[in-house]
Amino acid sequence: QILLSSVEKNIQPDTMFYCNIEGFQKYCVDYNEYWKWVENRNEARYESTMEHGKNYDAKNMMHTFRLLNMAYEIATEKRIITRRPDREFLLKIRQGEFEYDDLVLQAMEKMNLIDEAFAKSDLPDQCDELKATNLLIELREKWYHLKK
Repeated sequence: QILLSSVEKNIQPDTMFYCNIEGFQKYCVDYNEYWKWVENRNEARYESTMEHGKNYDAKNMMHTFRLLNMAYEIATEKRIITRRPDREFLLKIRQGEFEYDDLVLQAMEKMNLIDEAFAKSDLPDQCDELKATNLLIELREKWYHLKK
């Protein structure tokens, strides 16, 4: 906290000091969270990020593109493709072969395509929860039956 002493009335100030307490407190919280993250981070993943020298988390970026591509496929093909036809592209992202700005631009373009695809899609806005729950129960029963 800042302590101020009283100043005589009608004295011309030499300077003005402003303190944003909320901003400073948020900075302190963010600073502490960052150093906790540094202490607990996956060191091998961090070293991989530093190794390719692109200054972004390549594994996270790879998963971002995988999810974007899967969203587009859901909108256009109405199915989920788990064996990735774009595997080589995703692995190149993970290896840091692309510049961050180029990937961000591609991701934004892909998000626009996804928006357009869902706008044209005849998929329902919401899923049938009862049907989904029954499917989940059926799959679990089959799975656990196989495990016995």
